[in-house]
Amino acid sequence: MVSKKHIKISAIALIIISYFCCIPIHSSNAKEINSIPVGKKLSKDTHKEKRGNPTYDYIIGKDHLPHFRVFFWVSKEAKNYTPYADDEVKTDVSEHGPVEKWAVVETNEIKENEKLVFIYVPKTFVLLQGIGFQNKIHLRYD
Repeated sequence: MVSKKHIKISAIALIIISYFCCIPIHSSNAKEINSIPVGKKLSKDTHKEKRGNPTYDYIIGKDHLPHFRVFFWVSKEAKNYTPYADDEVKTDVSEHGPVEKWAVVETNEIKENEKLVFIYVPKTFVLLQGIGFQNKIHLRYD
């Protein structure tokens, strides 16, 4: 018999998934990338990052909950990854710790001299930041 706790967790997961299915996914070629909203502070890093397309997605884990991933194309030779967020964005919102401790995973997808990697983003961060959460997360690599 399925417990009430499991049913509640599944219901919450479905609500979260339904919410994010309605969010448009922007390609890395979107015009808005070149514009700077008035009153917003730029991040300290100004290197040109190349986002994946789609920029993010989610997978359902063994815990039956969604796990969000933000994608980046990086140099094939890159080995050290440091995720970071825009200035003044609080990332230490769960047991996963601050953004610098979030997991970065290399995929097997390679195009020319680039490989696709992703950052696992905690659900709590996604819920607190809402639409556009993926634009507040960045990746430094060498």
